[in-house]
Amino acid sequence: MPRVLLRLVAAAWLALVPAIARAGPTGLTFIPTTDTVPWHQLNAVMQNANAAIDGSDAFFHDFQPDTQFELGLPYRLEGGVDVQPANPPNDYRPNFNLKWRALEESSWVPAAALGVSSLGPGFTPTGFLILDKTLNYDAIQYQRFRAHHRNIRLHGIRVHAGFAQVGEFSRAMVGIDAELSEHFVLWADWISGASNDLSLAGVVVFDPKNSGWIALLRQNDENRVSGIVFNFTHTFDW
Repeated sequence: MPRVLLRLVAAAWLALVPAIARAGPTGLTFIPTTDTVPWHQLNAVMQNANAAIDGSDAFFHDFQPDTQFELGLPYRLEGGVDVQPANPPNDYRPNFNLKWRALEESSWVPAAALGVSSLGPGFTPTGFLILDKTLNYDAIQYQRFRAHHRNIRLHGIRVHAGFAQVGEFSRAMVGIDAELSEHFVLWADWISGASNDLSLAGVVVFDPKNSGWIALLRQNDENRVSGIVFNFTHTFDW
């Protein structure tokens, strides 16, 4: 089949067949990705806002829950609200976010999304632009149309790069995620700035509705593991 015709068939297939259900947040530990919650779905997320692992303020002494809701909207939009401590450990307040997947990925073009987050009193508003590219994109598309290998699914490896404006500070963002199996994903991400972190996380997808991940954190100005984040996500259909 000519390459152009193969790509046209692949595009039609992706438009008609629902995406594989992915339980979990549409971002890495810190940075967003271009993923959005599908229309008619809601992600309910619970994680710890306090990630410290030592001292009297460690998370197991001072647990601070961080509740998040992300709603799938039409036109590749995602909107959400987080209820977090604006002045830790107390003073819980809502803050809002919105993301738009502006560009779909193709063989040579990365997916792109832009959005805003932390919109609420007591929080620093953030705007961002993020790009994602699947490193084995062509292999995955080709494999889907090999009729004699329909039961074999290649797993994606993606790289992410973007920019965030956090109040008056400009921050670079990079990340990578790799599907190692149907039920396990490994990712790492980083944001520039001395008080920000590098993370390494393992994600377990229990089923299409439930997932959880644990991330180890290393603050940029420290040479040790400085924090840990636990996350559980449940997806509702509506």
